[in-house]
Amino acid sequence: MLQYVTANKSTLISAKKAEIKTKSIIGGFYSPKDGAIKDIPNKDDDFIYPIISNTGYLDSHDDVHLRGSMTKTAQEQNGKVYYVADHKLEVDSVIATPKNVEIQLLTLPWTDLGRNYEGNTEAFIFKIAKDKIQHEKFLKMINNGDKLQNSIRMQYIKLGIGVNDPDDKEGYAYWQKYYDQIVNKEAVNEQGYFFGVEELKIVMEGSAVLFGSNDATPIKGAVEDTPKFEPSKYDTQISEQLNNLLTKTKL
Repeated sequence: MLQYVTANKSTLISAKKAEIKTKSIIGGFYSPKDGAIKDIPNKDDDFIYPIISNTGYLDSHDDVHLRGSMTKTAQEQNGKVYYVADHKLEVDSVIATPKNVEIQLLTLPWTDLGRNYEGNTEAFIFKIAKDKIQHEKFLKMINNGDKLQNSIRMQYIKLGIGVNDPDDKEGYAYWQKYYDQIVNKEAVNEQGYFFGVEELKIVMEGSAVLFGSNDATPIKGAVEDTPKFEPSKYDTQISEQLNNLLTKTKL
């Protein structure tokens, strides 16, 4: 396998650049032991924050989005992309329209994404007002606390290949240069190679999905971390009557 990758680097890179990628879960790396997502800096409770992508994580496309790879597209595509369901570019699949989707690129600890890795990741995040969500099934799922992941529709702009083989001088040099950025090392060590995405472009949309290529892509703000229960009208009446009774008793 490594010999094939080494012998066909240019062909593999050209093939990837010719594609518009969405999700792929074949061979993905999923851990049921990961914890809950923590707060995002300056989070507003009236918004949701889907983590569309992040850096330093080997996904099921064999990709690792490297630091700085999403900076340019975050700036250029802000206010121009949809948030949809399942990568479907259809009216009925729209969760939020571009004017209501703010792109944020934040550096966050992996632990804030519920992952037990050291260090930080650059998280590509959508900020969407809850009252601007127009997909009823999606809204119902997140309000029920159902777990969803996210995925990016993207085009490769600049990438390389790292190969864990000293006989491949170019590939091994690339491996050594970027290996420390990768947090799920058990996966990349087993595979022996990775595509380093040095620059990418988001294309038209990011999606809510059941399973994404990168499973470290949760949604923050879907439901409160600690459920808050509003008292019913009946409970409120009982409470008022009890307070009145206690007041009379004291008198």
